[in-house]
Amino acid sequence: MEFDKVLQLRKSIRSYTEEPVSEEDRKALVHAALTSSVGHHNDKGYAIVTVTDPKVLHLISTEGGEKVGKPHMIYEAPLLILICRTEDVMESLEGFDAGIIAEHIHLKASDLGLGSIILFGFIRLLGKDAEYLKALHLPEGITPILAVAVGHTPLADKPRKENRHFQVIER
Repeated sequence: MEFDKVLQLRKSIRSYTEEPVSEEDRKALVHAALTSSVGHHNDKGYAIVTVTDPKVLHLISTEGGEKVGKPHMIYEAPLLILICRTEDVMESLEGFDAGIIAEHIHLKASDLGLGSIILFGFIRLLGKDAEYLKALHLPEGITPILAVAVGHTPLADKPRKENRHFQVIER
């Protein structure tokens, strides 16, 4: 897809069909994450975790509903991609780097005709002792920073509203 079209279609989607994301698309999304720039070329500071297990995805929604009163914290997406820090992360850059990685995934999802949304709430609200983390059996020292929920949606081909109100200053 042409890049300007991808930018026009890139938006946060909060409604997905039950159709699973194909293995080919999942690999393309991971590849997009791996092509991201990170500060000081610190690739070993990050890990990408893909979650398609319906039990773990349901656990996040259930745990969110029970602990913080917010069910559907991942909007019932069939794929969740966690951007995780490792023990080698540079803490001063982790938020920036994770944002860049997430946006690469988000843009690729639009390119593939998929919907996506970048998420932080459930990671922050459920904390480091969350049950979903135990169910993932992540290696020691790997913890989520951000996530991108991805799935099929009838809204993927509808352009984002063009009512942006950023202030632009030219000198």
